[in-house]
Amino acid sequence: MLYLLAIFCAPLALLLIGKWVQAILNFVLYVAALVLVITIVFSHFGFIVWIVGVVHAVLAINSHRADQRAKAIIAATRGKGP
Repeated sequence: MLYLLAIFCAPLALLLIGKWVQAILNFVLYVAALVLVITIVFSHFGFIVWIVGVVHAVLAINSHRADQRAKAIIAATRGKGP
């Protein structure tokens, strides 16, 4: 679900996982992409900037989920120790 949200509104997806600094930086990319798409001359660059923002959001979400898995594994191993 978050990955789908990252495609359409990357800054919101980053806010939902609690990475607000990355969300602000991604919002700047999002606005730059919109400005470039509105100008007809640089519309291809706007699409490229949008793709960079989406890739950044997807990688941040993936990293967040990996951190959660690692914390769960650490908690499980500490709970079963002597």
